[in-house]
Amino acid sequence: MTATPSTSILVMLQTNSNQPFIFSSPRLREQIGASFEITLLSQWVKETAFDMKLPSMSTSEEGKKALPASFWVSDSSGKVIVRFTESDGDPENLARQLIQEVTLRALTDAPGLDVTGVFVKASSSTVDADDLQELDRVFLEYSLNRLPALARFPQFPFLERADESALPASAPLSDEELDRIHEYASCALKVPILSDDDGQVPTQTGKDKDRSLSLPSRVKRAWSRSARRLQLREVIARQDSSLSDEEVRDRIGNLNEDPFQLERAFQDVSDEDGATKPLPELSSVGVIHIDGNGVGAIMRDLGRAFDKVDARLDSLKDAAYERRDNSCSIKDDRFQWFVMEVNYRLDGVVNQAVAKAWQTVDNIAGANRLKTLPVVPVLVGGDDVTVYTDGRYAIPFAEAYIRHYERLTVEDDLLRELAVIAGAPEPGSLTASAGVAIVGRNFPFHIAYDLAEGLVSRGKKLGKKPGASPCSTIDFHVLRDATVLDPDETLDEYKGRVQRPFLVGHYASERIGEAVTASASGGAPQSQDQWKRVLQTVAVFDGKDPDSPDKALGDPFPRARANRIVKLLADYVKVPKDDTARSECLGYVVLKDNEIAFATQEQIDNDKQKSDGDKRITERCDHPICAIRIEWKDAQENARGAKALVDALGPLPSQACLAKAEIAGTTSGTAASAQSQADEESSERQRVIEDCVAYSRWFLDLIDLSENLPDGYIACRIARDANGQIACDEASGATTAGGTK
Repeated sequence: MTATPSTSILVMLQTNSNQPFIFSSPRLREQIGASFEITLLSQWVKETAFDMKLPSMSTSEEGKKALPASFWVSDSSGKVIVRFTESDGDPENLARQLIQEVTLRALTDAPGLDVTGVFVKASSSTVDADDLQELDRVFLEYSLNRLPALARFPQFPFLERADESALPASAPLSDEELDRIHEYASCALKVPILSDDDGQVPTQTGKDKDRSLSLPSRVKRAWSRSARRLQLREVIARQDSSLSDEEVRDRIGNLNEDPFQLERAFQDVSDEDGATKPLPELSSVGVIHIDGNGVGAIMRDLGRAFDKVDARLDSLKDAAYERRDNSCSIKDDRFQWFVMEVNYRLDGVVNQAVAKAWQTVDNIAGANRLKTLPVVPVLVGGDDVTVYTDGRYAIPFAEAYIRHYERLTVEDDLLRELAVIAGAPEPGSLTASAGVAIVGRNFPFHIAYDLAEGLVSRGKKLGKKPGASPCSTIDFHVLRDATVLDPDETLDEYKGRVQRPFLVGHYASERIGEAVTASASGGAPQSQDQWKRVLQTVAVFDGKDPDSPDKALGDPFPRARANRIVKLLADYVKVPKDDTARSECLGYVVLKDNEIAFATQEQIDNDKQKSDGDKRITERCDHPICAIRIEWKDAQENARGAKALVDALGPLPSQACLAKAEIAGTTSGTAASAQSQADEESSERQRVIEDCVAYSRWFLDLIDLSENLPDGYIACRIARDANGQIACDEASGATTAGGTK
């Protein structure tokens, strides 16, 4: 007789609309606090489950209670899946109780945070991939048909509106409420203490009390200091795992942890109580958004991912980075254990990569302490990362994060196998796409975030090209016109004017192969890290030695001429593609007998042999492509640094070249074959035009990179590749000379 399987209920609790919750306020303090509140969901679920006193809870020899191994199914920032079985009572009633109490906790402890809970009956006594997909479906359906959290706030005409919010104003938090937050932070969350003055832990200033603030704003501000301390504790521990808890606390005492100071570095705000030793105001702000490539595919098809690695789960090595312990039992439910293991390993890799990238840029800045370089992670959850920092260090941070993320995933026995599910041809590194928006101080964070998110999407289109190996990418934008606030409109304006986004990381060399621009076909093809080649070109653009950017090599390329070419290119991209001047005109027109005609090369050469009276009246053509060709030709003949720049640009593939060439997978071809193919597809004249435009599209990239990379970054990054060392990451406190300004 077959035994009847016991009833099992899967429960999902998830925060919704995280970005609007974080960016609903323009104040940095509130964004720090909001980001932290999202991470509290897992803690609330754990505490609520403990209070439910499940009969299956175990007791250690020390008398400590622990939730059953079967309880946790998935645990990540802002999303938790748990399981109730008949051994604890009625699973459905337990599910309802958990959802009710956790959502009530969110309403009271994190007002404005939208937490949704749903449950489904499992099809078997163990966790099944189909059940998880059904849970996702039910969650989505329910979320689409319920009011958002902000709709629950009263909106009566007699209520005062809050500052910087559409919500009603709220009374200041009482001393008892602040004490409760402080006690929870120090006791439950073990927040490290900055000093012996415990009164400095979550606070509200006198000016906050006098302002009309919404309840969510007041709670976010109250959490901001604790949130920052927890953030710094984890970063320091990951940067140096050998430090004791006491040493970590000591280092935190020397760091820039004060949210008031951070806020004044990024924004113009009125003086606040408690803000001492303010940081220097930033000249620009970098908003970095990074998203893992293919991680969504892994999480959407966990059943396939499990089948891929099931045979190797018993032989997994311990991760070389800090991560949470998997409370599930691989012997009792391998699939459930696998889901938790993927969660914890991905979370560990992402947080480790953030910490190491932070260390990298701090070392480049020449600082032994973080207070000289403000770095503020405002969203680190799943495979998503959003970080604010000094605009000059934003691109280095993004590049360092990708490098560490790829290294950590390829070194992880489990994650490297899952790279195949993410699109890789074989086990290896997971990849990520980074978008960097460099904006002015005081620029709205939410608009900069939208811009960075758009850059990530643009990079993903290049990085996840069909039929090719997935590849990490970096895209960036320097916002000069603050009146254009629509991200899509802003990025569309620069379409066809730049070579970014850039392929970086492990798979970049494979994707790029030996493809080069047409004019460089006669040179030696070089298949290597494109990002290194780009940085070397920036060095040459600034008149530095590409292999040792701390040394001057020659003259920089004239910035005024580069800006002229950039302006001409902006006019060129607006010209219809069927304009005959693109292919027929050589840059000059002939004026004779009141008629205008294109000047052929033969006409121009013959006129040079005639007397002035017999020469045609030849003028520069005002067509943009003609102007670009003439400007580029003049630069090659007269501009200082032009020849060196041509040599540096030669091995770099243009976007057009990457789009045409079949260089994915095993297809790599030589520069000569690529040139042969180009010659077959277009006329020689059209090739010259395309080549000229390809060069022109580098100038805005070079200008922006030259102006937005810190001293020392280029030198140490190139030295790292040349010496096989992680120079930027292990640099001493001394600043590396050279680089660009």
